[in-house]
Amino acid sequence: MPSSRGTQLLASLRLLYQPVVRIDDGITGSAEVLARFAGDNGEISGPAGLLAAMSDGPSAIGLSVALMRLGLAEHAASGLAALGLPLAFNLTLDALLHPALLAHVLALCAEFSLPAAQLRFELTEEQPVRDLGATGRVIAALHQAGFALALDDITPAMPNLEALMDMPISAVKLDKSLLSGADAFLARIIPHARARGLAVIAEGIETQPQHHAMRAVGATHGQGYYYAKPLSATALAAFLRR
Repeated sequence: MPSSRGTQLLASLRLLYQPVVRIDDGITGSAEVLARFAGDNGEISGPAGLLAAMSDGPSAIGLSVALMRLGLAEHAASGLAALGLPLAFNLTLDALLHPALLAHVLALCAEFSLPAAQLRFELTEEQPVRDLGATGRVIAALHQAGFALALDDITPAMPNLEALMDMPISAVKLDKSLLSGADAFLARIIPHARARGLAVIAEGIETQPQHHAMRAVGATHGQGYYYAKPLSATALAAFLRR
């Protein structure tokens, strides 16, 4: 269960959903779930408070499961589930490595009558992966159960990146600092990802030149204001129907 601080955060939680689109044709393939918070004055703030609350394994898993349950409830109520749109939820390393993670996500799929293919995960970059064995076993178990996992915000400084890419993941998400496209890291890592059948998602695209630069270096998908701002579940369902 979430801590008392986590419970307070969840009470003010607001979820937004940002489309991830195929660069070649603009078709939305999934949406990332973004946690935001409504303050007493009505102002919306970012996820820093939630990340701070996820400072240990029990808090991380409790808050992650509560956030997923809320997102999947909105997914069903808004019609996004009926449209078959997968949702991608962020997971800290603590949450990923929690021994009950797989049981929790399987229970959520059963609760919402949701196929595993509509529930995806993004491993956040805040906690570096040191134990490749333990991480690999969890990723393999998620993959075997039908869940896709992406590495979020990859950069040249990310420890053990290529070893993680050799695990059964589905995608890598490029940090927005790499949007110029003229980068030796991209020239090395994108062909490696594509050769392994991974989607390459460029985050933070806001302009047409950035879109063209990412397409030129081989990114397969884009995310950012150039395509769509983060939307409520209901607004995203209407966006997709249009």
